[in-house]
Amino acid sequence: MASTNARERLLDAAFEDFATSLLPLYSGSQVTIRIGSASHEYKLPKDLLCKQSPYFAATFGGPFKEGVEQSTTLEQIDGVVSTQSFQMLVQWVCLGRVVFGESTPEGAITTAIEFARLADMCRITGMESLMAEHIKAIILANPAPEGSASDSWRAPDTNTHCLTSQHITSAVALPEGHPVRAILAAATVEGCLRRHNYKFEREALTIPEFSVDLLKAVRATIESITIEYNATFFEDPISRVTLRLKRT
Repeated sequence: MASTNARERLLDAAFEDFATSLLPLYSGSQVTIRIGSASHEYKLPKDLLCKQSPYFAATFGGPFKEGVEQSTTLEQIDGVVSTQSFQMLVQWVCLGRVVFGESTPEGAITTAIEFARLADMCRITGMESLMAEHIKAIILANPAPEGSASDSWRAPDTNTHCLTSQHITSAVALPEGHPVRAILAAATVEGCLRRHNYKFEREALTIPEFSVDLLKAVRATIESITIEYNATFFEDPISRVTLRLKRT
């Protein structure tokens, strides 16, 4: 079984594989991880954690203080390490899934990006596309109000209505090609093609990583262009709706 996909390891494994290869990882020695202060302390099965995270394998398997004491403290980092993002990481490591609590659309996207960045920091993989699809679902469920549309039925910034500049600046810290980065760029394409002074135009001009992501998304979208009755149309990469290429 691949060691990079927690969902396949934990949820899709045959019982024989689970009993012989996975179940023993839940027993044995534990390590202690603190988040910011001693008030947020977690004891986790060492073998399970270290099998999925090269970061923690190096932390607890080395000759330094953390390896000797089998404990470490993760300092809180804005947009990366928080009690919430670490609890989600533990869910993923132990269960192969995460549970999102109640939140605003903007807050839920912030949480997903933060979790993706912590997982990347700890070199735990398998949830990248899941987080991108979660963000996409939030975008589709929370479009711009119809009253803000500049044409007869759809606002050019429909897909970016619940996205913020902070989402963009935080996501670009993820590796190039990360699905979360790609989904934010894809959400910006419609506004870029249909509106002057579109939302996140400033970010596209000042953040090189986002500029590259947006360029890739626009190039992919251009392949869908069709011309009918002297009008040009393209397929929105988020909703897959066909839209007229007309800037306002």
